[in-house]
Amino acid sequence: MTKKQRKAVRRALREFDGHAGPWAAVLGKVQAYYAQSDPTCWELLRLRYLVGLREEETYQRLHIGRSTYYTKELEALSTVGIYAAQAGLLREE
Repeated sequence: MTKKQRKAVRRALREFDGHAGPWAAVLGKVQAYYAQSDPTCWELLRLRYLVGLREEETYQRLHIGRSTYYTKELEALSTVGIYAAQAGLLREE
């Protein structure tokens, strides 16, 4: 995932209003995936991008360190990017 695509994913997550639509479907798939593999990644996405907490508040609430936060954030954003690209919501660069 390119830097531009990560930026587009972050922007879309911050702007997501919770209503049905293509991004809701993507987030539903991401949530289902992480429910099985790593619930912390979903909770990080939810708290940071959907609820709007700051980075520090997010990793403190998740009881993880800063380096773990950045690792899981990159993984989670990449997962969102994969599902978003499959749905035609991101351009390949």
